[in-house]
Amino acid sequence: MDEDEIVVKYKANKEQSELEGCDRSSISLEVKRKAPETRYFYPNHWSYGSILLALICFTVFIGYYCNESPGGLEDTIIKVMGIDATQYNLLFLVTTWPNIFVPVIGGVIADRILGPRSSYIIVVLILTLGQIIWSVGSFINYFWVVLIGRFFIGAGAATITSVTKIFQFKWCGRKYLTFGLSVSSTMARFGAAIGLSLPQFIYNEFHYINNSSYRLGATVMAGVAGAFIAVIVTVIIAIMDKFSDKKFTKTSKVKCSDAKQFSLRFWIAALLTIYYSVVLGFAGIGQVFYAQKYGLSLRAASLANSLVFSATILLTPVMGYVINAIGYHLLWTISGIAIAVIAHFILLLSNSGLTYIPYIASIIYSISYTLFSSSFWPLIGFLVEGNQVGTAYGIFLGVQNLFWGLLSIVSGVIIDKNGYFVLEMMYSLLSYLVLMVSVLLLMIDLVSKGSVLLLPGTCTAKRKEKNISTKEKIKQ
Repeated sequence: MDEDEIVVKYKANKEQSELEGCDRSSISLEVKRKAPETRYFYPNHWSYGSILLALICFTVFIGYYCNESPGGLEDTIIKVMGIDATQYNLLFLVTTWPNIFVPVIGGVIADRILGPRSSYIIVVLILTLGQIIWSVGSFINYFWVVLIGRFFIGAGAATITSVTKIFQFKWCGRKYLTFGLSVSSTMARFGAAIGLSLPQFIYNEFHYINNSSYRLGATVMAGVAGAFIAVIVTVIIAIMDKFSDKKFTKTSKVKCSDAKQFSLRFWIAALLTIYYSVVLGFAGIGQVFYAQKYGLSLRAASLANSLVFSATILLTPVMGYVINAIGYHLLWTISGIAIAVIAHFILLLSNSGLTYIPYIASIIYSISYTLFSSSFWPLIGFLVEGNQVGTAYGIFLGVQNLFWGLLSIVSGVIIDKNGYFVLEMMYSLLSYLVLMVSVLLLMIDLVSKGSVLLLPGTCTAKRKEKNISTKEKIKQ
């Protein structure tokens, strides 16, 4: 029954009861019970969207776990499979470079051809297939088979990120998009952290398996189990989303030509993904840089370097909620980048004898990363239409992977020829460049007809409405 029909029926019954002198407390009780907005586990109820968000976060968690798990088995993979460090790095190379294009293609397919539900199930199946192939390759000790599996894992994990954004945009809307993306981002980092720590523990627990190849294959099979659960969860998400279709207005499907219609602000915002390349690059060289410049032990340098990401797992959802309430996302993004510039220049200009500087700089960098990641990704949802979300996020992820791949190559050359100090100079300059780009984006948004990157949040908007209503009452 439609909501308008329910209201009409309720009013009609109420008027009839007044004419007949009936007890009003019992009037239309059945109708009121059937009102959709009062039911639990109904698309209009907050619990429905919360369950969907939790299920989506689980698939994101599994995707990042499978993608990052070789990092938790580095020494084991090298020894068991008889490969060198260069070959080991191929496990990540086959997932990085193809993902310059895969998220874009996946986003277009989800927006235009198959739709988000079918695309979601397919990409999770691709992830599962890749994990199975990797496991088989480990069992038979064929490294080239493992690389094929890793390619599928990278394609699946990257596309999951694009497709899930469509569901989050649909269910969170612009009102709660920041908080939803922050929770999802936290689960992604948590999945990556578990992927770096759990596989070696599982491998050690399989000590009763004498054949090292079988032992490694069994360890990878743990990821297969998680991926199978993710497939089931994805089917549940698709069913729940299908059930809710009548509550959402259908939008026209995106065309390939729509990418040409993305605004200048969209493409400038895409350049801000350089920030992630700088963060990941800095985290990769941070330990050695701290040890060389400040004389820290490798253990102390590793602890200082880990502070960049460890605090963000807990702080990101909190900051997402705060930014969601206050709004003005672009200002938060600029603040995060500016704080990163401060952290880099502290490291660049500080005295090498100050051993506490790495800890302070990493904590400052952690605050920067939290602010940026909580406020940046929702900007895309403000810049595009709902039927273009998958394509838009795919483009951003592709640009991010492109910069990260190029920066990895350049960083290696600089380390070999000039050392870590010159590399840190480059990171500092890149951070400053990103800050200038973000300020340019702010200026363009301010002079545009409709400023969409400085919209107020939920609490700020309510406060403004209250002030306006108060002024109107005073005038009356």
